[in-house]
Amino acid sequence: MITFIICEDNKHVRTLNENIISRIAMPLDFNYVVHSFERYNIKLKNLIYTPSDIKVYILDLELPNKSGIDIAREIRRVDWDSIIIILTSHDELELKLLKEKLLIFDFISKFDNYEQRLIDTVNMVIANVNARKIISFRCNKELHHLRLDNILYLCKDVETEKIRIVTFDGEYLVRESLTKLADKLDNRFYQTHRACYVNVSKIKTVDFKNGIIYFDNDVTIDYLSRNYKKGLRELL
Repeated sequence: MITFIICEDNKHVRTLNENIISRIAMPLDFNYVVHSFERYNIKLKNLIYTPSDIKVYILDLELPNKSGIDIAREIRRVDWDSIIIILTSHDELELKLLKEKLLIFDFISKFDNYEQRLIDTVNMVIANVNARKIISFRCNKELHHLRLDNILYLCKDVETEKIRIVTFDGEYLVRESLTKLADKLDNRFYQTHRACYVNVSKIKTVDFKNGIIYFDNDVTIDYLSRNYKKGLRELL
């Protein structure tokens, strides 16, 4: 899921942004949602602090109560993965804003071929997302994209015979083989059981005696078989 978050006080520009995103994203094979705001508020703040697979912010530089660059600063206090695009009416500020070192993906002038610039940038964003380390799968007939660093573990669910993918903020039951999904993982993941792979970077501690793995958010699993204990000890 890609979450687009627009903050723009001009209704016409805000609607144009929404339409451009939909026009580009709808024909493509991925899920997305668009949240639009005319100013910074508690709902926008909650989105900033709520974990999500992929977020793309499109922020107007000049807003009634908090500037786009102030919002970008707040985002970067808790999140260096999301993509931020700044809309501005002042081209001369671009160099100054770059010195903020906030990893702004692009600056788009509202007075210089704005619509085409935004179309090109959104296309670049989608290409950037596709190039990231993600895993894609279908769940309930919908295509999902998850960042690998958001996954805690994958295991075979005994009751449903599906693969359970557990993340920091939810879980998915996938009708796909564990082997096929494991091929999409990277070296952060280690097989701890014939039916389980875990994200080693998210492990808090391991009770090797009882075969229990504890993750950073206090989720636990007991998928640790004798044959894989030694390898996990070495990784930790």
